[in-house]
Amino acid sequence: MLHLHTNRLSFPAQQSRRLLALSLLFVSLIAGSGLAAPATALASTLDSDIVCGSTVKDRDLSSNDAPDIEARHAIVMDANGTIYFERDADTQTKIASITKVMTAIVALENADLSDTITVDHAAATVGESTAHLEEGDTMTLETALKALLIPSGNDAAMAIASSVGALIDPKSDSPYDSFVAAMNQEAQKLGMDATFTNPHGLDFGKWKDDMHASAHDVATMFSYAMKNDDFRRLDGSGDNVITVTSANGSKRSIKLEIINTILGKDGNVGGKTGNTSEAGTCFAGVFERNDRTLYVVVLGCDTKQQRFTDSIALADWYFDHLVSAPIVNSPKTTAEGDVLVARATDTDWADKTVDLMAEDPDATVEYFDLAGKVSVEAHPAELSGNIKRGDAAGTLICYQDDEALGAVNLVAAEDVAEPNPFEWLLVQFDRLVRLITGQPRTAEAEVYATAPEA
Repeated sequence: MLHLHTNRLSFPAQQSRRLLALSLLFVSLIAGSGLAAPATALASTLDSDIVCGSTVKDRDLSSNDAPDIEARHAIVMDANGTIYFERDADTQTKIASITKVMTAIVALENADLSDTITVDHAAATVGESTAHLEEGDTMTLETALKALLIPSGNDAAMAIASSVGALIDPKSDSPYDSFVAAMNQEAQKLGMDATFTNPHGLDFGKWKDDMHASAHDVATMFSYAMKNDDFRRLDGSGDNVITVTSANGSKRSIKLEIINTILGKDGNVGGKTGNTSEAGTCFAGVFERNDRTLYVVVLGCDTKQQRFTDSIALADWYFDHLVSAPIVNSPKTTAEGDVLVARATDTDWADKTVDLMAEDPDATVEYFDLAGKVSVEAHPAELSGNIKRGDAAGTLICYQDDEALGAVNLVAAEDVAEPNPFEWLLVQFDRLVRLITGQPRTAEAEVYATAPEA
């Protein structure tokens, strides 16, 4: 009986062991088939993301109003330096080959496009992303910059650094080090907190060092570079064939791989990629749509495609929230059917005003609808004498918070004659009465303009 009792008690334990074994087998089969659960990705929208200066959480933004991206660091900035979106944008991190933007800036500011760039042994053997340059090759700086920016050539970066470094400091024993020092001096001049230790952005092996920048730094650097017409032209060039002179004097053509695969798509007119294990995949890009220029930086993406997906998503988010609306809005109209913006004081009369309309009633203003409250201020002029329809009569200004977005001139919407001598006497008598009774001596201006609505 004791033996039977023991077996009955152990039966559930045997079941548990079988279930555990089956579970372990199931997990191993999934892992072996490549169906294992993926690593946890960064949330697409974070409460800590900043939109126009305030966090998503503080603003209680809906999912439609907050960007949906996976980058660990990001920033969206327009050509005026106004920042619309930030995700951990001031944290210093690795930026990989986006470093080459600073390399191009220093080269363009210290050498001519026709200057000769020579590929030495260090440049030819640096490895990783390459423009397929060989030791002893020579080319113009213009050609070298294409080899630097289009395929993200580390060999071109090294060759530029050594060749231009010799121009920066002809007495230097290490032109390469002189060039890197110039990169950091330029970063300080631009107000960046970045540190550069090489001209290409490699951050592992022999190149592992304290090199870093933030998304904000990158936006500052890239937007500055794009102000240079030569950089803008070369970075956005679709011409990816260069000619170099080999060590034996013969000419050799090289077809460069275009790394920025969204160039010319979705309004992208330029950009620089980056990719190392520590930095993740990165992109700094510029988008132009509807005469607006936008800079987008994403750092620390998981895949090469994700950096482009995130960049386009941020550009779409900005342009989707960019709205156009009429400046001139009012619930009232004049007798002639014009939009009545305001009524101006006529100082010749005690009780008359002058109807005002916009000189350009169809004027519009464009604004980012998440950036702040939009309002208008009408500033009617005081008028006198014989007033004719169309006479200048003030301004109507549209604001977003404290920033002026646009303005239209106001003009008289009617003819108003000045008083004749008899009327003038009546006006003076009227004003005397008003003075005694404490009433205004002239009719006060009135404003009917309302804020634009998208």
